[in-house]
Amino acid sequence: MCSDRRRTAGLREGFISISINTLLFLAKYYLGVSHNSIAVVADAVHTLSDIVTSVVVVVGFWVAYRPPDHEHPFGHGRAEQIGAIVVGTLLGVAGFEFLMSSYGKLMSREALTFSWFLIVVLLFSSVVKELLARWALRLGRMYSSQSIAGDAWHHRSDAIATGLLAVGVLIGSDYWWLDGVLGMMISVLIILTSIEIVLSTSRELLGLSLSKKDVDVITDLVKGAAPLIKDVHHIHVHRYGDHVEVSLHVRLPREISLDEAHKNADSVERTIREKLGWEATVHVEPVRGED
Repeated sequence: MCSDRRRTAGLREGFISISINTLLFLAKYYLGVSHNSIAVVADAVHTLSDIVTSVVVVVGFWVAYRPPDHEHPFGHGRAEQIGAIVVGTLLGVAGFEFLMSSYGKLMSREALTFSWFLIVVLLFSSVVKELLARWALRLGRMYSSQSIAGDAWHHRSDAIATGLLAVGVLIGSDYWWLDGVLGMMISVLIILTSIEIVLSTSRELLGLSLSKKDVDVITDLVKGAAPLIKDVHHIHVHRYGDHVEVSLHVRLPREISLDEAHKNADSVERTIREKLGWEATVHVEPVRGED
């Protein structure tokens, strides 16, 4: 089943990301401490935030695919979004703390310690995270998963930050202020990432209106399933992770029987379920005189 493959994809992406990010975090944190670089330590924490995000992906997919129960008749699909808001908030707090630490180091005029080994490790980390980001983005698009795609952008932001940091270490001995400035830049990147996660996920939880394209797709499906339908309106979509509920109103000729109206509505619901995988509820109305 598609939902089973989607669940497996989310769990696999989460566990692989946790494993790789744990190794990269330990390596970068050790090097940052040993080379007295707040920028490298901040970058390590950025990688650590990816571990937390991946944990949320795993937990979110595990909870989201629990069957519906009495208290949650539409399932637990929104567990992904709730977890993402929590992670985004914690990520913003961590980013602010490192922004202050980087500013303090800039004021103390501490320079980066040059090391070819450090540069190689940072560049290797950047390449690995970009490859991980591309793989996760492909999975996110394939299974229309916001949480997997968000995890992918975490990987990519880490890859960019680490690549810039490697350049900073290479020329840092000539520019004492570079470590503090790069640390502040990475901190701002962390904060912006957290804001984007919280805002985008909040919009999803609050309920987004359908685009004109989505409305046109649903309208075409409805009229194709039941040609007698004269009008489609009041289309509302409610997303619960992989489970989607759609309600809509349709107008049918006044002269048809109740049994015919029911058959038309049933045909629409079945078509939407088969074509989009959504559960539909159709409200039937008679065609008005002005229509």
